[in-house]
Amino acid sequence: MNRSTDTLRRGGLAAVVAAPLLLAACTSTPDAAPDPAGPTGVASLVRFAGCDDLLGYFQENALERVTAWGLEGLDGFDGFGGLDVVRQGAAGSWESDAALDGVSPRSSVMPRGGYVGPDHGTSEANTQEEGVDEADIVTTDGDVVVAIVEGVVQVVDAASAEALGSVDLGGVGAPSELLLHGSTLLVLGQQGGGVVWDDGVSDHANPYGTGPARTLITEVDLSDPASPEVVRSTRVEGEYRSARLVGDTVRLVMVSAPPGLDWVEPEGTSLAAETEAIEANRDLIEASTITDWLPQLSVDGGDVEPLLGCGDVGVPTAFSGFTTVSVAGLEIGGGAAPTSSAGVVGSGDIVYASTERMIVASTPWSTVRDDDDADDEPSSDLHSFDISEPDATTYVGSGRVEGRLLNQFALDEASGVVRVAVTRDGTPGEQSSSSLVVLAERPGEGLVETGRVDGLGVTEQIQAVRFLSPELAAVVTFRQVDPLYLVDTSDPAAPTLAGELKVPGYSAYLHPLDDGLLLGIGQHATEDGRTTGLQASLFDIIDPTAPRQVSTVTWDGFSSAVETDHRAFLVWQDRVYLPAQGWRDGYTETVESFDVDPGGLERGPSVSVTAELPDGGGVKRVLVVDDRIWFAGGSAVIRVAEGNRAVGDIVDF
Repeated sequence: MNRSTDTLRRGGLAAVVAAPLLLAACTSTPDAAPDPAGPTGVASLVRFAGCDDLLGYFQENALERVTAWGLEGLDGFDGFGGLDVVRQGAAGSWESDAALDGVSPRSSVMPRGGYVGPDHGTSEANTQEEGVDEADIVTTDGDVVVAIVEGVVQVVDAASAEALGSVDLGGVGAPSELLLHGSTLLVLGQQGGGVVWDDGVSDHANPYGTGPARTLITEVDLSDPASPEVVRSTRVEGEYRSARLVGDTVRLVMVSAPPGLDWVEPEGTSLAAETEAIEANRDLIEASTITDWLPQLSVDGGDVEPLLGCGDVGVPTAFSGFTTVSVAGLEIGGGAAPTSSAGVVGSGDIVYASTERMIVASTPWSTVRDDDDADDEPSSDLHSFDISEPDATTYVGSGRVEGRLLNQFALDEASGVVRVAVTRDGTPGEQSSSSLVVLAERPGEGLVETGRVDGLGVTEQIQAVRFLSPELAAVVTFRQVDPLYLVDTSDPAAPTLAGELKVPGYSAYLHPLDDGLLLGIGQHATEDGRTTGLQASLFDIIDPTAPRQVSTVTWDGFSSAVETDHRAFLVWQDRVYLPAQGWRDGYTETVESFDVDPGGLERGPSVSVTAELPDGGGVKRVLVVDDRIWFAGGSAVIRVAEGNRAVGDIVDF
């Protein structure tokens, strides 16, 4: 008999729609919608009294489903070998609705996150929720720039644009994302899992290596930036999904297959070989212990300990597979070992967090179904965790919604009310359409649907979502044109349509501005739906019953990383910067800009980086450090020359 190995295949992205007033873009009115999807499935939960009961749950369900090749339904884990690609900056894959009053005092249209303040000319990261920092491939405190370049964590002096040092991870795994808090740098990475780190530069792809997936958490002291010192390193069984920082507390999301079961496969193709393999796998299950099913961790190569206590693991009553979604909390600067954790048996690909809740959502491709509901509509599971207390992480409950989420912006939470935007893809005899679903937390029942709006974007798919406040959200769908629907959901049980606007093209990222303005970054399109190039659109949505398009600027033949990753977006003193790529006398890598004014948009300077990034890696992030524009990519860190019209300093590593 042959031993098999496990592989993780990542799922798709998520999209958000949840706030009392929803702005949705579609080509048909809800009156023309197909039949509603019906009530959202509720995944009520069970908590077991002890490890014996939880082990019994795993064993009983596994014995019913085990095959000659091990267990199916492991969220894509079917072997430690194989190959997958994790792309830098894929929204939700690793992955604030700024209220309209969240504005910088320096600018009349400056959204939250665009400016730190008049005493420090350094930009903040463009995040989804106010007060929730997101791990990224580059970070800065105004004195140093820390970036992942060709798989190495590099530290750069902001004043001189010279490399100071690099972080030695001991040759274990590869870095994925960073969080910087004071003088403490947290490097989040992965080892094994057969995953290749793809920074968009094929010559410099960094393999994590084969073998079982491990999440690596490395705390680095940057008190002396020229000599970064690794303070502590933790390895956790499971694959890294995303991380958030609220105050001093980091929450990491990981997904793990049962770590201790070495499945047997048939030797040969005979029925006898299959029978022998099944019996061997049944023996493995019956002899298993709880540590074979739940993730473990090790700090600095020391003793192996459980990440989760058995009482901290929730189990939805609807069968949800054998993988475990774990949310681990740790104090940044307090060591790299988790101080609190909670989990749920299930899968997860998309991560959203407010200051109170962290929600992990699966996709229809990773949602595990039992045979009894195999014929139901494709659906996504939502797992909610309470992160309101810095030293506690608690599993709240789960829910199931029909359809798929676009990315993390498809989710929103406030005061225990969860809003989610989903697209139900068309099937033979039925058109695709999208819905806004509102759910509420109910003890013992999980996330229960309280209201919904169906029939958004009939024949279309959601392209972008933004929750702008508890009373307003924006959703964009597209096939040929991009109508904007305003849906009033101030009563979560009875949302209604408020207004609509049809415009050509679509927005893939929506950014709130002051004075009732909304900025969209996406693609212009012809009347028949053919996209022609990058487009920025300014909308006036101060009157939800009568939204209007104020202005657009376009770049024919171009696209932007902002369309797939909000962290690539920068607005600074009323100027927006967009990493872009396209054709302009040959293939071109640029950073485009435009100025924002309540009266419209106007194109600004363009900086070409084609010569500096000839391998096609491109610019992934734009940031401002000490009043200078910087570009960060998979293979370079660049400081723009004075005047922000040409490349200045290319950091030599």
